[in-house]
Amino acid sequence: MINKARRYARSIKRNATLLAVELRRLQDAGAHQTYGRASFGGWAAIEFAEFELTPENAKKLSEAGRVILALERNGRVDLEDPTTFPGTGGVRLLSSVLSSHGEQAMLQVYEACPPERIVADTVRQAIDAVLPPPEITALPDIGQDRDWEEDVEEPEERSPEAQELHKRVERLRRYLDELALADDADPIAITREYEHFVTDAQELGPVLNAVLPGEERH
Repeated sequence: MINKARRYARSIKRNATLLAVELRRLQDAGAHQTYGRASFGGWAAIEFAEFELTPENAKKLSEAGRVILALERNGRVDLEDPTTFPGTGGVRLLSSVLSSHGEQAMLQVYEACPPERIVADTVRQAIDAVLPPPEITALPDIGQDRDWEEDVEEPEERSPEAQELHKRVERLRRYLDELALADDADPIAITREYEHFVTDAQELGPVLNAVLPGEERH
């Protein structure tokens, strides 16, 4: 019975991945535009209405297909061999990297994961190890008197504690992105990402205390 269930699970993973690939190919080919629709998700929801595919889920699947096609193009996966497919959570995170940092960065993250274990946890660790934290943008100029700026010293390089705080805040933001991209039909994945977010949020207190002066901690 366990082996039978495992075969069905593998079949679901294979078919879901190939569906994502074909949806991406349809989007890249402009199928929705051929039918006079500006939105690919809206067109796919109508075209595949019998499968109860929502516009949002069609968009998510297409983004996953984009990742798989990029991995295939670079020799990382074989569409004929489902054992080479990354996990759903891993694909979702790789999609975020691909959109934000480009294909080469996504491949670097992929290569930093343990072989044959491209899942959410390993991809998340690889992102932290491979990608530099985003730069903190300066506050906008609000038009205050700037005569005093000549006497202001350049800010010192951020301390290790401040860097750790920035890294953890960025990780929390990434969890929120994952929740936003999560398939609403997969409550287990949503629960897992939510638990990661809550755990990291609870651990933020000591990191903040290490950065803030004593009188500002309360």
